[in-house]
Amino acid sequence: MKSIDWKDWEIFCRVVEGGGFTQGAELAEVPKSSASAAVARLEGQLGVRLFERTTRRVRVTQRGQQLYDRVAPLFGELREISAEAASVSEEVSGTLRIATPYEVGSQHLSPTLNRLLKLHPSLRLQIDVSWDQPDLIRHGYDLAFVMTDTGLHDSSFASKRVVLIERAFYAAPSLIRERGLPRTPQDLQGWPTIGNLDDVRWEFLRDRVETFAMDVEPRICTHNAEVRIKAAVDGLGVTRLSPRFVHEQLVQGQLVRVLPGYTSSPLKVYVLMPARKLMPASVRAFLDALEETLGVPDTRRPVPRVTASVAGVDIDAERDRRDERDQRDEREQGEQGDDGMPTVITLD
Repeated sequence: MKSIDWKDWEIFCRVVEGGGFTQGAELAEVPKSSASAAVARLEGQLGVRLFERTTRRVRVTQRGQQLYDRVAPLFGELREISAEAASVSEEVSGTLRIATPYEVGSQHLSPTLNRLLKLHPSLRLQIDVSWDQPDLIRHGYDLAFVMTDTGLHDSSFASKRVVLIERAFYAAPSLIRERGLPRTPQDLQGWPTIGNLDDVRWEFLRDRVETFAMDVEPRICTHNAEVRIKAAVDGLGVTRLSPRFVHEQLVQGQLVRVLPGYTSSPLKVYVLMPARKLMPASVRAFLDALEETLGVPDTRRPVPRVTASVAGVDIDAERDRRDERDQRDEREQGEQGDDGMPTVITLD
């Protein structure tokens, strides 16, 4: 009996998952020509057509889909077995693939990743920037970080909430001069806004209780916080961001926090991983490092006061009049200071 080349079957599954030969070859980590050859060999051996091909698209046939539905779970089981077998080894090696939003990676994960690589010289990291909740199995990720202001999509993956990111409201001095210094959330109605792709409503919280909500139609919608910051600095609108992320702009006086007595709903950051009985050694080592770096709050650093006078209103004087109230807020908010350091929820 002729031996079966299971690699061709695996490549076939990847082409189905990728929706074509280009993406399928990337998922299988083979050249596109090799993916095409593998599928052609498999079609020849089976005597069936697995894909309908045109110059513009590739579509799996009905018979191909039936075969995929039966074979793909088997490869998932094999990957599970391989990962579980590797987890008994003390050596942490191989490649750990992680997907993360840019802000989470740059602001919160760098210390963890650096610590991990120093502890395990044989380990390699591949980090992809993604704001969406990925399919870990389909895209081959060991871990994925998801940032949301609501909750996770329905998922069969194991998940842990690892950090809350506070958010507040910021605008350029030029915009405040044009519009006037807002004293209540209602004063922001009618202002141009800059938000992420999901922003349709901004919540205003005081003492962690929502006191007002405002529908927004941002002039610029993007998950990229750096783009939002630059637009806000140019006076194109008021924006909602983590105080930690705009620290430099506050120091330089390019942005001013408006309504400092209010915060907005925090962003929740979750880490997702395939639900396995035994965790791969590299994943276990990463979570241990994450616990050590995020499990203890960083030393707080105060945001320097920025002296500015806008439209005849001394912002510092206005803040001084609110000091007593703001100090009360900070005491009750505990770990949610103006420094924007995250409230950490450990991986217990």
